[in-house]
Amino acid sequence: MADSFKLTGSYDVTPLTAPLSFAQIQSAPINEALTIKASMVTEMDLILDPAYTVNFGGVVNAHIVILKSTNGKVLATLTTADGTAQVVPFDTYWILMSEASPVTALTLTRVAGVETTVRVYLAEQA
Repeated sequence: MADSFKLTGSYDVTPLTAPLSFAQIQSAPINEALTIKASMVTEMDLILDPAYTVNFGGVVNAHIVILKSTNGKVLATLTTADGTAQVVPFDTYWILMSEASPVTALTLTRVAGVETTVRVYLAEQA
């Protein structure tokens, strides 16, 4: 059975320094969709300093990774189908969609001594 994943909305940037009638406004719609065959949602409490391994559940290759830190900076270490681990720091939202090179492993590391909760969403393309 397949599900439909959609990421919709937009982003807008309006400079605060120019008069609004002359402001160079940057804007773009966001409208991404992917048919998925498996997904996993979890919340992880990072209460210790060593890296936490994210259990992918029924997801084998995560074509979509959404991470939300609720109270601190986190280092996400992602290994992709290309085979190379990459470390990405984030402290709010981090969203990755990749059809060509899905994430195959993920660990999360908090800032030393700072309890942090991370919401994790993973999905595999059908």
